[in-house]
Amino acid sequence: MKLGLAMAIAVLALVALQIYSQTVMVEVVDTVDGGTVSLVRRAVERVPPGGLLVLYINSYGGYLASADSIAEILVSRNLECVVYVPPGGKALSAAALISIACGRIYMAPGSVIGAAKPYPDDPKTVNYVASRFKSLASRVFKNETVVGVVVRFVTDSLSLTDTEAEELGIARRVSSLDELLDDLKAPRPAEVFSKDIWDRILSIISDPLIYSIALTIGTFLIIAEVLVTGFQGYVIAGVLLLAAALYGMSLIPPDILVLALMVSSAILVLVEFLNPGIQGFGIAGMVLLALGIYMVLRGRPVPIGESVVVGVATALGVLGVFFGFIIYKATQAARLRKPRLVDVLLGAEGIAKTDIKPSTPGVVHVLGEDWSAYSLSGEIPAGSKVVVKEVRGLFLYVERKVEAS
Repeated sequence: MKLGLAMAIAVLALVALQIYSQTVMVEVVDTVDGGTVSLVRRAVERVPPGGLLVLYINSYGGYLASADSIAEILVSRNLECVVYVPPGGKALSAAALISIACGRIYMAPGSVIGAAKPYPDDPKTVNYVASRFKSLASRVFKNETVVGVVVRFVTDSLSLTDTEAEELGIARRVSSLDELLDDLKAPRPAEVFSKDIWDRILSIISDPLIYSIALTIGTFLIIAEVLVTGFQGYVIAGVLLLAAALYGMSLIPPDILVLALMVSSAILVLVEFLNPGIQGFGIAGMVLLALGIYMVLRGRPVPIGESVVVGVATALGVLGVFFGFIIYKATQAARLRKPRLVDVLLGAEGIAKTDIKPSTPGVVHVLGEDWSAYSLSGEIPAGSKVVVKEVRGLFLYVERKVEAS
């Protein structure tokens, strides 16, 4: 009995050990930008207590604001983090900042690190970046000489080979990722994160040219909505573009972007409810709602359960069927034959506002509007009742109405 209990406890301990010593790897292999921030944040959320985060870095660098955001994520989580630079790889500029923020650095043969002088290299920016490197390096390296070398990554655009970095105590040389994991006695990565479609969209948004254009167009669309009569939907597009631009500038977190998507989708769906028809607001609202839900689910720290997926898909399906029915009915109504204006005018009665002659047009009031008209039967004096007999272009041809005796 006691032996069985001991074995059960041992099995549970082994399971717990596997769960809490899980290794998660994230690939930083292109420009460090807003998409990379989203990628790292998503990977960090999946590192369990006691787990290991491996940053596989092979990048020329990128944007300072994005690297700063990633550094804040790594430092604030206080998790075990290591960097692996593959054979012939590089961790330069913003990627070097991320490496220092992570802590332990492993470099394979032929790899380099450093060259972090910012562009433009005005004194204010250089001093800030140098201070940032110094602050992060001081957390990891207790040797002031090593910290000074790291600062030279910025001030002198210094770069180091794997051998030089090991000699200075900045990194340790390994031949492969397997050697790194064996050195740490860590399990192989249970999950490997790389940029998905949404991360790549965020990478595009974080490009300075793109978010500058989005900011300008978004502002113009909001102004246009204010100037036009009635709701046109310009304000929704404008707000979304502004939110995307501010996210690309690292001024708002992704939660605000999700909130903007959800609120915009709710407004568009409400407009479609109040004014049913083929307006496109309902469809646009559903697309934004699906995108917002996707962002919420992909940011969850735990895997998405099948029941959640089924529930969300069912709700979106019901909403889609509802709007499909509305569009179908609106299409049927649009296909109904509307009477032509000529058919409505023929036989209509009106009043002559001026004298009307066969050769000189006058003015008649028919169907609530004034029309230019010719007489078909002699002169018709003003004030007489008339009947429309012909329509030629914008002119009516009328006869005097004969009153029954």
